[in-house]
Amino acid sequence: MTAVKSRAFTVVRALFKLGLLACFALGSLLVLGQLAGVVAQRPDWITASSTWLFVPTITAAAVFGVLGYVGNYLAPEPAEEGE
Repeated sequence: MTAVKSRAFTVVRALFKLGLLACFALGSLLVLGQLAGVVAQRPDWITASSTWLFVPTITAAAVFGVLGYVGNYLAPEPAEEGE
């Protein structure tokens, strides 16, 4: 593996982890906001939660998926036996 590919894999792996955290945090906030609206019987909270957090959550999930694909492409190949 070249040094550039190794460095790129390290960067993509770190971004992948951040993407996972962002996707999880935004999704959790979205659901918690909607849940709070249901429990408090405030439909405007449910709508506001979806309005503010739906697009960022979907975007974070898409970026997370692309980073996973790129990270898999850049992943080091396993060493063969007998080397």
